[in-house]
Amino acid sequence: MAGRRICAGYYRRYDGKVVYVISTATDADTGEETVIWTSYPFADVPRYCTSSKKSFCTFVKVDGERKAKYKRQINMKISAAAIERLEDEGFRGPVRKRHRRQLDEEYDSREYQQSLTYYAYAKELCENYTFDWNKYHLCVKEKRYAAITRSDFAKLKEDLQFLDNALKTILSEYRDYFRERFVDGLSIRKYAEAHQLNRGSVDYLQKKFFSAWLVC
Repeated sequence: MAGRRICAGYYRRYDGKVVYVISTATDADTGEETVIWTSYPFADVPRYCTSSKKSFCTFVKVDGERKAKYKRQINMKISAAAIERLEDEGFRGPVRKRHRRQLDEEYDSREYQQSLTYYAYAKELCENYTFDWNKYHLCVKEKRYAAITRSDFAKLKEDLQFLDNALKTILSEYRDYFRERFVDGLSIRKYAEAHQLNRGSVDYLQKKFFSAWLVC
């Protein structure tokens, strides 16, 4: 198991306990690789642990059955909030490779225009902007519905046009904030650092931004 690659994400231990692997590190003296992890769900006061890679990747016997000590949970999504929290603690978030969406892949699970409140609709539209924009232009470029239904494409187009018009008129004062946060992808912490603000001020600005949609 020495060549096994340990990626950031959730792992289930043989006894059912779920942990979140943050990263791996190499001991400068011994050269031994170490896995850095924390318990899930995250505690209010974070507690970080380390295990040698050899120990993390070993197998154990449970009721006479041989099982991996830790098994990766690929269906558990790593939320943006979790990544931001880890970054606030000084840890690097998981590295994502950007892959061009294939035309023949299954339709994505995003539900368009299904938010229960206007505030939630505004938040969802902003947080999914880059994904939605790329999907829209992929469909236009390929001249077909790529991983999206005809009806959802119409909703997607309507959402993007609505957002573009709002940022040019009623939401014009928030244009720079929107670009830095949802186009450039700055976290609240990084936006605060870039503008020499405290996090509470940026949280308040974000609430004002989403609330301003109520008059759109």
